[in-house]
This record gives sequence, C-alpha cells and structure tokens, in this order.
Amino acid sequence: MSSSPGPIAVPPAVPPAVPPAGSIAPLHAAAPLPPTPEPVGIAGLASRASRTAFRYANRCAMVPLHRAGLAAWLGNPLTGWQLLLITTGRKSGLPRATPLGYLVADGAAWVMAGYGSSTLWYRNLLADPAVEVLLPARPPFAAAATDAADPAVRARIIPRLVRSMALPGTMVGCLPWSAPGERILELTAWVPLIRLSPADGSELVAGPDDPGGLGWTWRTLVATFAILAAVRMLPGRRQR
Repeated sequence: MSSSPGPIAVPPAVPPAVPPAGSIAPLHAAAPLPPTPEPVGIAGLASRASRTAFRYANRCAMVPLHRAGLAAWLGNPLTGWQLLLITTGRKSGLPRATPLGYLVADGAAWVMAGYGSSTLWYRNLLADPAVEVLLPARPPFAAAATDAADPAVRARIIPRLVRSMALPGTMVGCLPWSAPGERILELTAWVPLIRLSPADGSELVAGPDDPGGLGWTWRTLVATFAILAAVRMLPGRRQR
C-alpha cells in the first residue's frame, strides 16, 4: 500500500534588495553631471598652466613628502589638508599617485575631480575603481571609489569639502568660508564627487590630522621653535 507524498514546501519569495535612499552609485552607473565648461582665452591659459604646475609640484615635492610620512606636517587651516590617492593607470597599468584635498565624513574619505570628467586620476577610476589611500599620519589602506551622484549627498559633502581646502578651495570661483553652500554647489555642479570607502568594510573616523582636527597646532609650534632654534645657531647670529 503506497502512501501519497505530502505537500511540497515552497520557500517564501525573497524580495529583491532595495538600495537605501541616497546610496552611492558605482562610477560606471553614476548619473551624468553637467558638461565641464571649456575655459577660453586667459582663463583657458590659466587652467592649462595650473594643470602643468600642479603636475610637476606633485611629482617633485608633494608625492615624496606624503610617502615619507610628512603629510601631517603640511595640513593646516590656511593651506588645507591632503591625502594621497593611488590609482592604476588606465593605459600603463602602473600606479599613479595624486595628492588631493579631502574630507572625512560618513565613514569614508571624499575627494573631488577638480578638472571635471577629463581629470586624469578620475579617468583612471572609471577604468579601475580599486585604489589605495594614504591619509596623514595613518597607514595606507585599500579602498573602493564610488561616484556620489545623489544631489542630497553632494549638497551635504561638497560645501564642507571645499571649505576644508582653505586657500586652494578658492579655485572653485568664490571665497568658500564666506560663500553660502548653494553658491559652492552651483560652481561645482559639473565636478565629480568621489567617495573612498575602505575595502575591508570598516568606517573611517576623522582624526586630529584630518580636516577640522587640531593636530596642526602642536606641529606648527614644534616647527616654529625648530626654525627659531636653527636661526639662532647660524654663524652670523652667534658672533653678535
């Protein structure tokens, strides 16, 4: 006598994962920004000259200082703070290091591609969003770069990021410390905003040597006393 099988249990349907509101889209899926304005005349010459100047200054001075662990001695409210972003060259496949002004917020580091979609390191990210980040006075860490296309995210991060750049932040076209956030957002509407999240899933927390921290105060005092001591030790000064 055969027994009829019982009813077959059907697992409940699993609803598709819905990303939280305001989530960050991958670089390749980011919503398009307004086109990068093409500077002409004197503005165009200044833009090209600044690119060349930054390229050589970074290669000859800033990158070596970062790699020597001296970046924390450079950051302050006057000149701003910088991290070192290491991307993979989209053509060469070689590591490319770029110092950038940054902000630590929402568990990640944030940077902007100041020359728009044509920014070289940004074009590298489009090809390979896996990067290495070196923050002042911290060990380097692997990170994933994502594009912040959400207007609410840009409105929350960009004004703070531009203001943390201090004097270099004036390159957006205003005085960031006195301009309202809406004006800063208007001037940077075409600038990609990039989130650099630790690849291990941890969250970054701003430290004393990051923008807004007070690590620069004691470092400035130490540097000032060292300079004064060096001046007093000059041969001409000791003979007086």
